[in-house]
Amino acid sequence: MQRFRIQNEFGQPQELVGEEIAVPGYEELQFILHSWLYDNHGGWAITERTSGKRITCGPAGTEHAAREQLERQLGIHGKEALLRVLGKGELSD
Repeated sequence: MQRFRIQNEFGQPQELVGEEIAVPGYEELQFILHSWLYDNHGGWAITERTSGKRITCGPAGTEHAAREQLERQLGIHGKEALLRVLGKGELSD
């Protein structure tokens, strides 16, 4: 597990503990799989690092399906739509 310091989607500093996920065709984006409060219980989320926006999430115990869910979401919406929604931001450290 790594520690990532980002600015979340509201511009607030936040630290995420998780792992980076690379998706073929989306190499210019950085996705982080990390723990997240889901439905008032433990769970996971995938956040895009430079924008701080959460892309997808799920309940605890389904982390193994996180990458598939991310790739499915990216396939549904496409790269252009995702980049338009994410906007441009500074790279977090």
